[in-house]
Amino acid sequence: MERHLLLLAVSATFGVAAHSSLNVTQLIVIMIFLGFLYYSLRLSASALSLHVVVIVIFFGTAFHFEHRNETMYEGTEKRFTITFTDQPHIDGKSLKGVIVSKHGERLMLRYKMGSEQEKETLSRSLRIGLTCPVEGSLVIPDKQRNENGFDYQRYLKRNSTHWILKADSITFQECVYEGNSIVSKIRNLRMRGIAHIEEHFPQESSGFVTALIFGDQTYIDEDDLTNYQRLGLVHLLAISGLHVSFLTGMLFYLGIRIGITRERMIFGLLIFLPVYMVLSGGSPSVVRSCFMAMLFFLFLLFKKRVSAGSTIGLVYIALLFFRPNMLYDIGFQLSFAVTFSIIMSSSIFLRYPQKMLQLFIISFICQLTALPILLFHFYEASFLGVSLNVVYVPLYSIVLLPLSLIALICHVLFPALGELFILILNVCFSLSNKAADAASNLPLAFIVFGKPHFIVMALLVVSLLGLFFTWEKSFEKSKWWWGILIVLLFFQYNIQKLSPFGEVQIIDVGQGDSILIILPFDRGNYLIDTGGQITFPVEPWARSRKKFNTADDIVIPLLKSKGIHQLDKLILTHADADHVGSAKELIEHFKVEEIVIGGGSEEQYRDLDLVSIARSKKVQMSVSKRGDRWVAGGAPFFVLNPDGKEENKNESSIVIYTELGGLSWILTGDVEEEGESKLVTAFPRLQADVLKVGHHGSKTSTSEPFLLQLQPRVALISAGKDNRYGHPHQDVLGNLEAHRIRVFRTDEDGSIIYKYYKRKGTFRKTIP
Repeated sequence: MERHLLLLAVSATFGVAAHSSLNVTQLIVIMIFLGFLYYSLRLSASALSLHVVVIVIFFGTAFHFEHRNETMYEGTEKRFTITFTDQPHIDGKSLKGVIVSKHGERLMLRYKMGSEQEKETLSRSLRIGLTCPVEGSLVIPDKQRNENGFDYQRYLKRNSTHWILKADSITFQECVYEGNSIVSKIRNLRMRGIAHIEEHFPQESSGFVTALIFGDQTYIDEDDLTNYQRLGLVHLLAISGLHVSFLTGMLFYLGIRIGITRERMIFGLLIFLPVYMVLSGGSPSVVRSCFMAMLFFLFLLFKKRVSAGSTIGLVYIALLFFRPNMLYDIGFQLSFAVTFSIIMSSSIFLRYPQKMLQLFIISFICQLTALPILLFHFYEASFLGVSLNVVYVPLYSIVLLPLSLIALICHVLFPALGELFILILNVCFSLSNKAADAASNLPLAFIVFGKPHFIVMALLVVSLLGLFFTWEKSFEKSKWWWGILIVLLFFQYNIQKLSPFGEVQIIDVGQGDSILIILPFDRGNYLIDTGGQITFPVEPWARSRKKFNTADDIVIPLLKSKGIHQLDKLILTHADADHVGSAKELIEHFKVEEIVIGGGSEEQYRDLDLVSIARSKKVQMSVSKRGDRWVAGGAPFFVLNPDGKEENKNESSIVIYTELGGLSWILTGDVEEEGESKLVTAFPRLQADVLKVGHHGSKTSTSEPFLLQLQPRVALISAGKDNRYGHPHQDVLGNLEAHRIRVFRTDEDGSIIYKYYKRKGTFRKTIP
């Protein structure tokens, strides 16, 4: 029974996945799976037919869900009536959250508050079930703008959300409260609980307590959350089987101790679990844990014995049937994969009598199971996390989770006693977070592998399954599978060294510049500029917890996805914030061998934080000027500018000429017409197939004489979507069109990628 349910769960997965991207590869994989069932597991023809029927049914379920997932809006509407159905988040001066329109359609609300008084008023008055009139506009969410980047539009659509509602005004005086349903009342209780924690708990612990009790990680400090993610500890901050088991076990024990019968306690827990599901946010891991617990208690009530494997299979199939898009949720994938591995590997760790060794093996199995998922989504893994989990799992399950619950309940009922528990709790969290921070800075704390190809992913999954099945019989029989797994990981880690392909990528960093050059066989990885944002002083009430940074949010994830372990050169063309504004974070969180700045502009960098960070990291800093050159992987690089005499910052930009993939390239930074004229004079025979247009397509660059001499066939423009400067200027676009030059621009095309092999290559846009 157990085996059949789990195999049917695999068939259901194939059915949902096939609807999302039905292609030849998927059909081949499905046929291999069916062949495995028939020839290796010796399933009968009728049993095999059942699997085919399940694949078709779940394909149809996904199709039906997609067919119903349509918007009722055209995008021209200006007036709306909205209802707050989920907890909105106030961060700085921004109000964000999912709301429902009067038509019942989900929208993603964005609203900027104008004053601290308005923020305080909203914090007090916002409730689930509040219905308000709104004026604003509907905006289509962004698609994926960079290779391997986050596709916000697809993410929202899978959650039945098609529009971002940018509200100009919300008339809170005319709001009506309609939150009389049980679900709304539970969600309002959750809001009040989170608000109470934010108000009364110290900053070091409030975010963690909120995550452990209410399943909301929004309030955790960014650096702390990053450390937990990298070390493979973030699952401790998500409500899962650990929390549900603790709560139900504690309530069941207390109920029995005060004289309540087992049957009544089971009925009580069957009522409590759906309430707790809503109270804790309803994430996939919570839903999975609560449904498994409810099934367990139901079978216990009717005195039926069902294995844990059958239970997880039933819950998985039911959730996929009613919500097929949950398959693409990372939390759903990790929660079921890890829980399944623990259940199916019980015979492995139970043969070891020592409890600490058992815990270590469980942690190791969980890390191995999560490995393909982590590599696919985050491109890196932490093997140090295996040992850390042995310490942190007991710490959270035995100390921090119970203490968080006790501290909150005591502070609500007995504030003075609650303060004592809060003080103890804060010390515990501070120490554990400092330890995690120290661990994350250790060598090899996390290893970058890059995003695996589909074939590598499939082989990883097969090798892990083979390893677990043979390890279950004896460790000796699993040695071949260990070898295959190690070879696959070694191959993936060295993927850049083995790749004969080179690449030039204009990264979409918004209104700024960042160009990645990858030479074949890992002979050189260069980043020209980092992008960045111009920041202005902000009042304390308007400061956001989550601060967008180009390096952390765009550039570093891209580098990791490509399997790049270090940058050989970070070339900073000039000191403007939109070119070097994220260099500090890049140097802090990514290995850089050498930083190159333009000769004559040293003073402009002297007071920047990136210089002190580079010195502390012992990064070599070089000054480059006209006439410098180097060759790497057979590709020549020539520095054409600056010559050290420029007075204007833009004109002092480093300009590089190179030959890659059979094309000649000139990368101009922010050089304007004066600098272009000097280049034409200094290099009268200079020509290039590809021109990176200067200064984001400003009217002050890309002059007629410059184009006449260069005679480029392709022009690349890096400019932010809907930027306030009007880049690229229409005169520049007209000039390029007049010369019949093909134009790629990041504001419309997303990142622009030229991938080449030897002397041939092709251009590709991220946004089709």
